[in-house]
Amino acid sequence: MVRWLAFLFFSCALTAGINAQASQAQKPATQTTTAEPTPAVQAGAAPPAKTSYPLDQFTDFSAIMVGSVMAMDEREGHIYRWGDLLRMQGTEGRGYFITDLGTSETYGITMLGCVEDKHPYFRTFPFLVSKPDRKIERVPAGTETVDGHVCQVEDVTVSSKDLLKPMKLRFWESEDLHGFPIKVEVFTANGGSSIIRYKDVVLGPVDPTLFTHSNKCAGLPKAPAKAPSKGNPHPTKPPG
Repeated sequence: MVRWLAFLFFSCALTAGINAQASQAQKPATQTTTAEPTPAVQAGAAPPAKTSYPLDQFTDFSAIMVGSVMAMDEREGHIYRWGDLLRMQGTEGRGYFITDLGTSETYGITMLGCVEDKHPYFRTFPFLVSKPDRKIERVPAGTETVDGHVCQVEDVTVSSKDLLKPMKLRFWESEDLHGFPIKVEVFTANGGSSIIRYKDVVLGPVDPTLFTHSNKCAGLPKAPAKAPSKGNPHPTKPPG
């Protein structure tokens, strides 16, 4: 049980260490001086860089999430989004957790009953990456077909003062799902990465009753106090 609980909650600060080798942005072509002003938009010019986070537009959907930000994680779980609320199936299909993406507070139903915590459930990643004070850079990286979906591939860099290093991700955005990313690769500082996939994606309104929860949940159990050593069953009271 202790091992199971250890994976329940991951603080937003864990994302601070996610990093990868930076993608080299193409340098803009040198502009040739002409007698007349150059038009603002030229034929064949590269489209302006997108500054929004790829997942921000998908505020109502359901899907099955495969994997997580944890390396080598292949577990599946249902996931639903309704506005700022994200409901995720618990590990090994046990219970569920609802995280408010605006406040990071989480409520859940587990083997221990109803619990609540001030941190987001770890399966909220990568939805919780987007924040008002973070800079988003999106660079096109070609086209690829994944699980039968033609996808536009993008390299996404997220930077902010609250991150130790810029966060690097790659999104495979399905054309037939209006750009919903059915695959996300998260690069780590040590050169590794983790893969998150989404299947059976349904865009559109979900049942609001999926997000109801009790307002009187217990906090997560605290670790038991360390027992005194056998050689000193009655520790000396500290001075003062």
